[in-house]
Amino acid sequence: MHVYGTSSSINSAVSSTRSFNFQKNMICCDKEGFEIIKNEGKVKRMDLELRLKYLGLDTQIIQINSFEFVIYCEHHNGNFKEIRDYFNSSIRHIGTNVELVESFPQSYKQKIEGISFSNVVDGFKATCVTESDLFNFVESKFHNVDVIALEVLHQVVGFQIVITVSEETSLHIMDQMKCFLIDADLGTDKIIIRHVDLSVQTSNNKKDQESNSRIADVLRTFEVMNLRLYKQFPFTVNEADYWFEHAEDIYTGKIRRNDIPFFRQNSQKCFLNASVFETVNLRNVLLLYDTVYLGLPIENHLDTFLEYQNMKVSDLIELIDIGKVVIVLTNQETRYNQNLLLEAYQCSPLSVISRRGLNTILASHLVETKIQYEKRFPNIYQASCELFLQAKRENDNLLQRIAQMLAWPITAAASSFRFLHQNSPMSISNFGINLIAGGNFQASDLHEKLSFELKINADSTHLAAALQSTYFPFKHQTSGKVYSDQTVSNFMGDLLKMYWYDPASLEQIKQINDWNHSEQSYLKFFDTNRYLNVTKVASLADEYDTPNAFRNLLNRLEQMDSTTRRQTLNEYNDLLFEVSQTSGQSEGGFVKMMLSGAAFLPLNYYLTFALATIGLVHDKTSTLKSLQEDKKFAQIEQCLKNSAIQTSNQMKEDIFLLDKMSTVVTLIE
Repeated sequence: MHVYGTSSSINSAVSSTRSFNFQKNMICCDKEGFEIIKNEGKVKRMDLELRLKYLGLDTQIIQINSFEFVIYCEHHNGNFKEIRDYFNSSIRHIGTNVELVESFPQSYKQKIEGISFSNVVDGFKATCVTESDLFNFVESKFHNVDVIALEVLHQVVGFQIVITVSEETSLHIMDQMKCFLIDADLGTDKIIIRHVDLSVQTSNNKKDQESNSRIADVLRTFEVMNLRLYKQFPFTVNEADYWFEHAEDIYTGKIRRNDIPFFRQNSQKCFLNASVFETVNLRNVLLLYDTVYLGLPIENHLDTFLEYQNMKVSDLIELIDIGKVVIVLTNQETRYNQNLLLEAYQCSPLSVISRRGLNTILASHLVETKIQYEKRFPNIYQASCELFLQAKRENDNLLQRIAQMLAWPITAAASSFRFLHQNSPMSISNFGINLIAGGNFQASDLHEKLSFELKINADSTHLAAALQSTYFPFKHQTSGKVYSDQTVSNFMGDLLKMYWYDPASLEQIKQINDWNHSEQSYLKFFDTNRYLNVTKVASLADEYDTPNAFRNLLNRLEQMDSTTRRQTLNEYNDLLFEVSQTSGQSEGGFVKMMLSGAAFLPLNYYLTFALATIGLVHDKTSTLKSLQEDKKFAQIEQCLKNSAIQTSNQMKEDIFLLDKMSTVVTLIE
């Protein structure tokens, strides 16, 4: 059945199959009045996926006629049957009239240019595979439009898309929707955008509800993994706008992370994933970092988190308000405390980063990794392809994995768009460093278990790297056993490092690894009192620049051997006691406490990236120098003179800092 572009003919053809009739206006896109099946975009996406799978495979997309396509495979090295079987079973969309051929066709309509690795966005063409993909695509791009219903109507030949919008939607906006959706190559030129018929909607209310709930049911099935725009959360709207406007520039390298408004640069940051499991004492990391990216606990886990941290929701809001905490949402946005999210957004629009915003940062990081890698090794992808083809000829699986490892930054950046455009950050395991890491254990009996651990924890590793932050692993204790992602995150992080440094930088890598071990040890040497107000700890950190000064002290302690360190800690605690007595302070602040998180130290693999851009320590001016004439500093000097301990200027500054922190933090032997 053909439907033409007149209001009456379309209305009569489809009214019997739809829950809404036409009213006022509609825009029907069918080019020259004929229904057209558009598969060019789909075929190009399938061709891209095939080339990402088989390194070095040269292909040409050929359109035979209006409905038939072939992908001509060159240089397949005798593996054509394997490639064709994989394409048919794992890549080709059901019902798409395309096949792989190893001989160039004698007659054809036209050649179609494939999608380049350097511009995989390609105008968002053919990015909708399922009905939920399409609904999310339309709703996210046109969030200012009230989309009442979206239906895909299958016909004898092809299908049509009917989008019903509120009667307040202007013809101009409807025309914009038409043009964008036609260019997006959704698989058909038959796109109808119409106003809702309120009179029919009222009379057919039950049918309307059933029609609307059908899409809602589909979306609820996948919404944990699939992206969704929630208009009640303005940050999801802002992130969608940014993505659709800038995704192409991000993937072509024109926009870097430092250009993204919700990415914080030039500060020391850490990432705590508290979505479900416990993490470290928040007060500890507030003393060591300028910004804490907090993976907010979902649902009732928020109460458990607040109880464990001895905090109230108001405390968390205050930390957000002063800029010390940024909330990151890795799960479905509606699974979090909605009032908390909206209040945090009111404090600062950039204080909440939801899934699409995280995907934007992830995409930019992957592209930066690719650019950095290719800059150091200009011909690395070509070399990887040659190695992969050789491995295929020799049936050498190990050599294939090596080739894939060498090509990973290029293939990961190109593969990522397919997933990050429609799915949550959890989808990163489909193209992340876990794929390379897991390949190292294929001969092991633990391969299946390790691959699972790498897969489910890949998102945290990549997010920490993309945010340029130190990752603090989660921990979960049950039946006397502890489950943590520390080991697998450490391993994946080490693999990520190698794509940023060439062999000439081995000494630099060694120094960075030394710093990594140092920072992993910092939490061994202190703890903060969980019963102190967390916002006061944050204020103290800002006032005395503890991410600089206190970190410096901890680093020097870590460099000492155990005997010297124990002696130094005893001397410092003794001196602090003397100072407290002199100034009339209570000695209660010096009670030594066990470090409950000592077995779960920060995994600072991302120091590799941070040092390349901002350095480990800020160039801030130390507040201690400006306070040397303070009366308190004079008291400290006098106490040190009266002690039998040989002191230095550095020790005076350390004691001054620790005295100010004494009611908050305690050094541990």
